[in-house]
Amino acid sequence: MTSLITPPGVTDILLPGRRRFLQALAGAAAAAIAPAFAQSTDFWSLPRELWLYRPATGEQVRAVYWADGRLVLDGYVQICRLLRDVQAGAVVQFDLVTLDIARGVYGWLRANGIDKPLIINSGFRAIHTNAHEGGVRNSFHTKAQALDLRIDGVSSAAVGRFGQYLCGGGVGFYPGKNFTHLDRGRVRTWVG
Repeated sequence: MTSLITPPGVTDILLPGRRRFLQALAGAAAAAIAPAFAQSTDFWSLPRELWLYRPATGEQVRAVYWADGRLVLDGYVQICRLLRDVQAGAVVQFDLVTLDIARGVYGWLRANGIDKPLIINSGFRAIHTNAHEGGVRNSFHTKAQALDLRIDGVSSAAVGRFGQYLCGGGVGFYPGKNFTHLDRGRVRTWVG
């Protein structure tokens, strides 16, 4: 089993206050947007599953990372491994709030009858890899707190708008490159 390391500068993987804030907003968003969510008394009390596909490596993971109020280690490790820095070969503990943002997007898809994986362009990036990829200084990718993703058949604009609705952090629209950036930083948007 690959061991997980904490990325440089990450001292608090899970901020309880921020998590509750994100959960409340995501639950409200889900109930407002998707009737299937409204049928559940609490979307976030259900097991948190993600279906991720990484074209660069051909890997696919469909796993529960949180259930019954606690981390499901096996699923979490599988997800962290897929979200690794492939160039550096570095697997780190991925931020749970960022995974919850992705879970909100995945839940929104499922509630709307779309059963497709989140296609991951980028997850964690070591500082050297981030610089090589043209990433910004202090990128949330280097803290394992950002994802660049797309979904077949769903526009990056639609994914980004839902990401904005969740108010979980930053949302970058990259229509020319057909992906959306989601992170757990302050709420902001940009077009790249």
